[in-house]
Amino acid sequence: MFIAAARARKLIRYNFQLIGYEPDEAAWLSIRMGVKRDLQARRLRPNAPIPSRRNPLRYLGAMLRETGSIFRAIGSFLHDGAWTSSGGSFRLAEELGFDLVQEATDRLKADGDFRYLEVGGGWAGLKTSASPNARDIAGLARHFRNDLGERVFLHFTNLTCWHTELPKGITEHPYVTAAGLSVVDAQGVAPGSISILYSQAAAYFETDVASFISAASALLRPGGLLIFNIPPTQVVSVMNCARRRSLKLGKWRDLGGMNGIVIAFEKRASLPKPGFVEWPSPGSMRTNRGQLEERHPHVSN
Repeated sequence: MFIAAARARKLIRYNFQLIGYEPDEAAWLSIRMGVKRDLQARRLRPNAPIPSRRNPLRYLGAMLRETGSIFRAIGSFLHDGAWTSSGGSFRLAEELGFDLVQEATDRLKADGDFRYLEVGGGWAGLKTSASPNARDIAGLARHFRNDLGERVFLHFTNLTCWHTELPKGITEHPYVTAAGLSVVDAQGVAPGSISILYSQAAAYFETDVASFISAASALLRPGGLLIFNIPPTQVVSVMNCARRRSLKLGKWRDLGGMNGIVIAFEKRASLPKPGFVEWPSPGSMRTNRGQLEERHPHVSN
């Protein structure tokens, strides 16, 4: 674990150097914890429910069942961050009423090609049995199997390398943080090419949200959709950064807890899409748990 974590941090730092980015100490602390979470999660079944370490007996019992090793279960207490397990999911987009499969289908028809990028995709649904509903990258791949690698391209990032082999048209970009997302430009993802950019959790833990939003905006094509979740304390910073990067506020919802606020933006195009509104003033964006605010006062841009 310690050797793998050190190697991951070295490769993350190398990717930062490629784009001329230098994280501060707070960012490196978050990255170190994130790398440990990644390495821990890779040992578990996708989407395995792991209790909090605040309940040691339940936690150890679950870890013993998952890893089959009492030494690994006990050793997990030595690492930063709770053990988590990620299978990749469109759940946050669904909470806002977005059907990403339908969005992808419509955009493919309108644009002639479709490119999707997920930040922190984990297993991306590629390590589980097929679901009847396309609710992750694997589901998108099955839905567009005839166009995958030709007109449909699916990309996802992780802090470590989760996959050794992937189908044609699906690309993992390991050792990439949300703030360092622009490095994917050097890895075959051209600026202005992404139709949908999504993050289920990676952006939530990002300390440099301005760098993430700047990179996301540059990668999105005009009219492209950006969906991610943030802590409530990041709302004003996110909105100010998004305004400067020509991102138009869409739907949002306060889910509470570790899900925080899930929010959707659109890269400005010549004509706005239905459902997207003008920018509210920061004080007008009051969150109510489980409810979507529908009315915002308009401000000049």
